[in-house]
Amino acid sequence: MIRLLVIQKGSEISSLLRSSLTSGEIFVDSVSALKTARLKLAETAYDIVICDVETGAPDCRSVVGDLKSLLTKSPHTQIILIGDLHDPALFGIEAKSCFTLHRPINEAELLRVIASAAKNKPTISDLDLLDPDLLVPMEFEGIVTVGLPTRMVIQRILEAAAVDIPVLITGETGTGKDLVAAAIHKRSKRKHAAYVPINMGAIPPELIASELFGHEKGAYTGATEARRGLFEQAHGGTILLDEITTMDEKTQVYLLRVLETNTIRRLRGERDIEIDVRVIAASNENIEEVVQAKRFREDLYYRLDVFRIHLPPLRERPAGMSFLTDYFVTRYAHQYQKTIRLVSRDTYRLLRLYPWPGNVRELRNVIQRAVLLAEAEEITPDLLPGRIREAGGSSAVEFRTDSPFHVGMRLDDVEKEFIKITLATTGGNKQKSAAILGISRRTLYNKLKRHGLV
Repeated sequence: MIRLLVIQKGSEISSLLRSSLTSGEIFVDSVSALKTARLKLAETAYDIVICDVETGAPDCRSVVGDLKSLLTKSPHTQIILIGDLHDPALFGIEAKSCFTLHRPINEAELLRVIASAAKNKPTISDLDLLDPDLLVPMEFEGIVTVGLPTRMVIQRILEAAAVDIPVLITGETGTGKDLVAAAIHKRSKRKHAAYVPINMGAIPPELIASELFGHEKGAYTGATEARRGLFEQAHGGTILLDEITTMDEKTQVYLLRVLETNTIRRLRGERDIEIDVRVIAASNENIEEVVQAKRFREDLYYRLDVFRIHLPPLRERPAGMSFLTDYFVTRYAHQYQKTIRLVSRDTYRLLRLYPWPGNVRELRNVIQRAVLLAEAEEITPDLLPGRIREAGGSSAVEFRTDSPFHVGMRLDDVEKEFIKITLATTGGNKQKSAAILGISRRTLYNKLKRHGLV
């Protein structure tokens, strides 16, 4: 636990910290007057003190003097000054135990400075989530990680890759289960063999057995030739069975036999075929509850749950939200050749308040859309989807007067403007524009004709 004191006339900093950091990691105390701050500092040993210094105020030098005195009496206390760094009153307090920040306050930068201050304090080394290195987004095999929970996932991936056993990956939709499975394969001794992912929920029940295990000629109407199943195609490599809990009872029995014997038999086949396949299963449901409800075989569950990796949802990692946002803004600004210098405070607030049912995948798509629509150098709330603005309350919603979009526009007109912006961004490249819009080139061409853009 870190004890942090905020000295500021308003509540901006303390409110920001309480909404950005998970409860239990940090205790935030705040005072508005220097006199009260002196009393607090006399009774409590704070790990970090944040002081919003009004550099033009008469008592500015007194505040700085008090902080210098605190450094002398409590050498392990870290000081963060927020103010005009060009003011002479702030000079002389720059030291290993002191950090400074410009105004206006940037949430991501403030958290980074707190992380750096925390790292300098020897008694808080166990607070890994505030390690500055952990708060810098890192990409590993396509997985973006920020903070201890997701860095631990990387550690689990490396551990799973080192051993050749079944893996069960759990986590909500959009947490990146498919990316984790692919990363395990790429880092394992099977990396040069096939990696075969399959979404069980996307296959009609009557076709699952044929897809997984193959069939012989004449196995069913239309089976004019023998066909290898996905397990045979994955021989020597890895197969990902995503949405494993949607598998019907009959297929569960067959899969259990495959795991026990390392053999498969095609539909209407007369012989067993030996296979060497590593099985990774994934589920967005609470698999223990599914087993209890008798929708999934308990013996199969134990066969699959040899090595578990759980992916935490985005809403449980508020400290990483602003860093992920900045990361995706930078990525897509570069991709679309945009100059984006700032994410507004209201935008950060709305992103924190939204529950993110689609997790990191949804955040990534939201930021990609915002960057694409941005016409200025700032990401503002009007660039966010309505569901996110509504979740944060209407008071934070602002509409830029220079935006081509406004309340009351017809849906056709919105689509037309969005297509025009996309084409301008790609320099008129219709193939790239269609990919960004998530439609085929033919569909884009039809829309261009309908809107009179060709």
